[in-house]
Order: sequence, then C-alpha cells, then structure tokens
Amino acid sequence: MRKSIISISLSSEQVLQFYKGQATMIRARAEDGTSISVPFDIMSRFVSHHGIYGRFEICYDSGGKFQGISRVG
Repeated sequence: MRKSIISISLSSEQVLQFYKGQATMIRARAEDGTSISVPFDIMSRFVSHHGIYGRFEICYDSGGKFQGISRVG
C-alpha cells in the first residue's frame, strides 16, 4: 500500500464552493513533492466551522485507488 502526506488549509468560504458544486476536487502537494487531487467527499468528514485544516495521510493501492485517509499529528 502506498501513502502520501498532504497538508490542507481551506477556509470555510473555500469549503462552501464544494457544497455549492463549484468544485469537486481538492488539489494539494504531498510532502514528497507530488501533486495530488483528492475528491472533496473524502475530505468532508474533516470539515469544521473554520474549514479544513491539518495534515492527512492518504493510503492508496498500487493502481492509485483510494484506500483510506486519516489525520496526522
């Protein structure tokens, strides 16, 4: 299983764009330098009144299929 660590900083106003359907993917740069696009629905459980902030570990298989996500430290 492959893993990537990303940092997300989205304000509540930015998150609102996803709920309005104006955007569907969150783009982030992983700590190893690769660019990653994450569907918003995967990140939606991390939304607070302030938006989405933090470091996250994304796990995916060798074919790039999403396997899981968790908040990191």
